[in-house]
Amino acid sequence: METPKMSARDLIAQPLTLPCGLVLPNRLVKCPMQETLAVEPFYDPPIDKFENLYTQWADAEYGLIITGQVQIDTRYLSIKGDVVCHEHALEEPHFGKWKRWAQIAQAKGTPCIVQLAHPGRMSPAGAGNRPSDMMPICPSSVPVKLGDTWLDKMALQAVLGIPRACTLQDIDDVVAGWVHGARVAKEAGFAGCQLHGAHGFLLSQFLSPYTNQRTDDYGGSLEKRMTLLKRLIREIREVCPPPYCLSVKLNSADYMENGGLSQEEGLEQVRWLVECGMVDFVEISGGNAEQTSSKLHNSFGAKTIDKAPQMSESTRIREAYFTDFAEKVQALHSRVPIQLSGGFRSRTGMADALASQTCQLLGLGRTAVLDPSIPRSLLLNPAIPDDAAFAPSHLVRGQWLANWIPVKAGEWAEEFARREYPLGAVGGGVGDGEGRGGDEFGEGAAGDEG
Repeated sequence: METPKMSARDLIAQPLTLPCGLVLPNRLVKCPMQETLAVEPFYDPPIDKFENLYTQWADAEYGLIITGQVQIDTRYLSIKGDVVCHEHALEEPHFGKWKRWAQIAQAKGTPCIVQLAHPGRMSPAGAGNRPSDMMPICPSSVPVKLGDTWLDKMALQAVLGIPRACTLQDIDDVVAGWVHGARVAKEAGFAGCQLHGAHGFLLSQFLSPYTNQRTDDYGGSLEKRMTLLKRLIREIREVCPPPYCLSVKLNSADYMENGGLSQEEGLEQVRWLVECGMVDFVEISGGNAEQTSSKLHNSFGAKTIDKAPQMSESTRIREAYFTDFAEKVQALHSRVPIQLSGGFRSRTGMADALASQTCQLLGLGRTAVLDPSIPRSLLLNPAIPDDAAFAPSHLVRGQWLANWIPVKAGEWAEEFARREYPLGAVGGGVGDGEGRGGDEFGEGAAGDEG
């Protein structure tokens, strides 16, 4: 890699035009995170709390803001408090809240897109408007496994249960839900949407051979496991053509010991996305709730850096977690930008990833919660030298408890999390000095978006 002719700050500050024509003012992206602030029965955007939360991110001078995770069905939430784009979202008084959310998030000119998701088998009992005897759905009836002890098994049975395999009608329903969500985002004034296809949620469950053991058109071969993803892309594009931005978040791999998605298959999935001509950028992540070997899982409690590394002609900094996979994606020579999320700490580390063409967009999750103004105050601030331009250590208090609790969605565990480390408190004042959250994979703030 040649020494960049531009400074580290100038590399990050470069604008980027996406294939749809949307112009991002710089390369910094606020990652999607679970805010858990919405209330039943509709789980509409909680504008009273979002006024403060999204105003701070809007003021921070990101190149792009991706909203917190939005579910597409009130019956299936990943945790109580998820925002839901329900069937009445285009009607008042619900639609006014969506329009206000778009206005707040984009008030200073930074475009904002909505992350749309479905948790599939990861939807716990009590986190949504479904009967107690209605099980979550999955491509195949593959239960979540977090441990082999009797406590693990009892907790999982009580909270998640055994998912039922999706019928073809279920698949049609989730497609309709995602398309509806994309349309609501468009009509409300958002710049686009992102499909959450990572971290063990429903779309990634279809993509992984571990959870997709179907023998019909939606499972079996790699090609058939991508049927749902391809259908979503095509049907959303029919109702949301450019300049609407359409993004997908995918796993590089799910790191399962047996039968999971391999990096080779993950690369083929990305290949289709960057070659189909309908996607504007792809965010790379990895892992799911059943594995604990990825760097995202093990980043909690790790001290970051005391001084930013220097950029060099011969030595790569390689801060991001999925750099190796991103480099394989770049070998496809696509014009579709790649976003890397997780692991970035320093201005020079971010600039190194851009200068080496490892990625074109830089995702910030936990950092965006601990210091919501970090683009303006630090990374893009010319008054701060490179060696001082790095994020503070993000040790998150209470992570020992998450390792001890078999399932974090239990009511008492949820209450503890809300009392001690809620991103919900951010709605009342980001930047209050508290070490807030971190998603289940380390890049978000209270669960993923991811």
